[in-house]
Amino acid sequence: MTRALLALLATLALASTAAQAQEAYPAPASPPPLPQEDAFYQSPTEQALGSVAPGTVLRYREVSAKAYYLFPVKGKAWQLMYRSTNHKGLPVAMVGTVLVPENAPAQQRKLLSYNVAYDALTLRCAPSYEFVKGTALEQALIQSALKEGMVVMSADYEGLQSLWTVGVNSGNGVLDGIRAAERFTPAGLDGVNTPVAITGYSGGSVAAAWANELYPSYAPELNIKGVAAGGIPVDLGNVARKIDGKLFAGVYFGAVTALTRAYPEIDVATLTNDKGKAMLVKASEMCLGQFLTGAPDPLVAFAFQKMSSLVTVPDLLQVPGVKAVIAENRLGQRTPGAPMYIYQGTLDEMMPIADVDGLVKKYCAAGVKLTYKKSFNDHILLAITGYGNAFSFLKDRLNGKPAASNCN
Repeated sequence: MTRALLALLATLALASTAAQAQEAYPAPASPPPLPQEDAFYQSPTEQALGSVAPGTVLRYREVSAKAYYLFPVKGKAWQLMYRSTNHKGLPVAMVGTVLVPENAPAQQRKLLSYNVAYDALTLRCAPSYEFVKGTALEQALIQSALKEGMVVMSADYEGLQSLWTVGVNSGNGVLDGIRAAERFTPAGLDGVNTPVAITGYSGGSVAAAWANELYPSYAPELNIKGVAAGGIPVDLGNVARKIDGKLFAGVYFGAVTALTRAYPEIDVATLTNDKGKAMLVKASEMCLGQFLTGAPDPLVAFAFQKMSSLVTVPDLLQVPGVKAVIAENRLGQRTPGAPMYIYQGTLDEMMPIADVDGLVKKYCAAGVKLTYKKSFNDHILLAITGYGNAFSFLKDRLNGKPAASNCN
């Protein structure tokens, strides 16, 4: 089925549900309330969500986006709540932020889906809230797209339950955020004809890479030109093994906390001892690296601790149910739909480079046009130094330049 026909069908589907969508909300108060205390973030019922198509805008409000408390983003911004689909196939609500710069062209606008590495277990660190508070650390990178006149959609791709590391939930959230932005008239986009690029680093790479793997089956009508992802956690089990008992052990503990929310069928009460149960409670209000929010950080709280001291089994990663969850969230099980740029530091403290090498080989073998860039960097430094080349790759795709490949 051609993308043109898919676009027509998507337009017809949207028309059938549009009357139920896009409820206007007033701008948030100043200072804004926490999302948990804000009616805008309260999800409609599952029945109401199931009655509209994925990507349908449910409600919106204009906001004043800031960078680092003091500096306003030049342009206009809106928060959108939209319908998505979670990892269990159920309809869910998600929130995203649309940024339209002052220099956006009147026609033929381009869209960048920028996925913040917010690695959160609480909505306090959701990008939509951080843009309003002025605590979004990656605003400096997002600014490079706004300076080019691109519209930006930044999804809270973890969802209202903060399901950090859950691949399908995140990927679908990104794709439905793109759909929502294209259907939101003030964004000035050309619907499914809009050229789109997707990017994300570390936690944001979960969202970006999964969106590209899910794109051909979940949202094939979209016009995605390229995807850039760096510092990718390909296999959560291997990441856990690498960081357990080391400086970044808190990443393992935080991910376990999120996965217990996403997969309640795992008998966490039996698998954890009293110390482990206390860890799950403590971690539930934490965010990784979001120090401007004031949220506690699992990296600080759990550094150098070992998972074996928290569980009642010899190896948590060998429990059959846990192994199934890890397998479900392993990248490389589907063929991406758009050309990719993958960048990885050879000194990455968290992500096993062999996993990334293996993912690249799989994608190349499947015929994906892919550029792979390895550099002498650690995980944090590459987030900054690697973005320039990633963004250049995306600009070339959006400008119609054919994608090259260094697979060979």
